[in-house]
Amino acid sequence: MNDLRKIRILLLLLILAISTGCNRDEDSILLKFLGEYITEDSCGPSNTVYTMVIREKNENNKELYLENFGGYGAAIVARVDDNNPDKIKIDTYSDNLHIVGEGTINNERNKIVFTYDTSNNGYSVSCSSIAKK
Repeated sequence: MNDLRKIRILLLLLILAISTGCNRDEDSILLKFLGEYITEDSCGPSNTVYTMVIREKNENNKELYLENFGGYGAAIVARVDDNNPDKIKIDTYSDNLHIVGEGTINNERNKIVFTYDTSNNGYSVSCSSIAKK
């Protein structure tokens, strides 16, 4: 009887250790991206600095809102890549501006590096930016 009690206690401790060892970032595939970022953007010959906020749009579809992406003021939609959960893909229209690109978050979860192309009325420009929390 005493041995059975010890086994039960050990099993409970093991279950407790496993459940508390989970990483909270893995609860939501979107969680690591959410927050406010100071973003330095380089598009062709121009450089701008602006604040961008990333918030959840739809967890089931792995969609995010990127508010003020590119310093344009509008919120665009991005989606977490199916093959790489540290990458978000952008392919959207916002205020007659087509934006296509991607961003990858670093291991520390405090910086996203974006590369993207914008086009509007036949004029296109390639951009890169670094967004830091």
